[in-house]
Amino acid sequence: MIKKLSVRNYAIIEELEINFPAGLTIITGETGAGKSILLGALGLIMGERADSKSLYNDQEKCVIEGIFDVSPYDLKEFFEENDIDFESECSVRRELTPAGKSRAFVNDTPVTLDVLRQLTGALVDLHLQFDTLDIHNVSFQLRMVDALAGNKPLLTEYQAAYRIFTQSKKQLEKMREQNARSAQDLEFLNFQIAEFEKAALAEGEQEQLEGERDSLTHAEEIKRNLSAAFHHLSDGEMPLTGQLSDVLRSIGEVRKYHPAIPDLHRRLESLALELDDLAGEFERVAESTEANPKRLLEVEQRLDVIYRLQSKHRVGTVKELLEMEAVMQQNWTKSATSAGKLRNWK
Repeated sequence: MIKKLSVRNYAIIEELEINFPAGLTIITGETGAGKSILLGALGLIMGERADSKSLYNDQEKCVIEGIFDVSPYDLKEFFEENDIDFESECSVRRELTPAGKSRAFVNDTPVTLDVLRQLTGALVDLHLQFDTLDIHNVSFQLRMVDALAGNKPLLTEYQAAYRIFTQSKKQLEKMREQNARSAQDLEFLNFQIAEFEKAALAEGEQEQLEGERDSLTHAEEIKRNLSAAFHHLSDGEMPLTGQLSDVLRSIGEVRKYHPAIPDLHRRLESLALELDDLAGEFERVAESTEANPKRLLEVEQRLDVIYRLQSKHRVGTVKELLEMEAVMQQNWTKSATSAGKLRNWK
């Protein structure tokens, strides 16, 4: 039952509010007083077509709102099915903007016009001049047959069964969509995991490869400079190690004549041993360093795989890539389990 109708900025009405008491309400008036306009406003909240030309002030929006007592209509399941808060006193509102856009609300929840029509169709019987033509409407015919045959209990049972069917159908569609998404996620994870498995990353290899690349890239320079260092230390006309040996002999001849000289001699002797050892290391590294274009290409290709994965997944280390791979493996297990459950449910 309608309890109140509020109209703002519609046709010739700037603002109007009508409260309907219990029982019969009759609205009378001479031609042009606005009786049909009230019915037009009521038609808007029943989901009829809206037209921005019907605005009283074309710079403001039109708002039609009806307050209904829905407690006698057994509509709680309808509200639940459409995710609308149920209250015994229901607010139905239609808004029309100057741009021609229309919005509908039930208890301040946005709804489609189809939902609006279903609800208000159960609340309001609007009889117009040519309502006799409804006899040709199949839905009207079925309602008449059910009423005359006393099929209300059977119809109620059918409607309850149909609601269960539609809910189950929605659940089935939801599960199918979830299954499709899970399959897509699983396929994408398979691709990513296969990419990681093919890369076969190892923690610490990036640093080792970058060091090897630098050595191979500068092999000739390393060999040349270390050979020169060895030459200056041990192999030249006047090698440093030879000069240091001469100094050691000179100091050794006088070390017994001053208490500070033995310690200095030991320090110099230690330095001579260190220089001799350094010269040997320079020679060894120089001899073992060789340019190897083939190996350099292999190292650069391997680093390219690592850098590409880091760029793709926006990380900076192999350790982070390995952690990401572990997470992917876990997600794959969850997705595969979920997909299996969905298949079993189906």
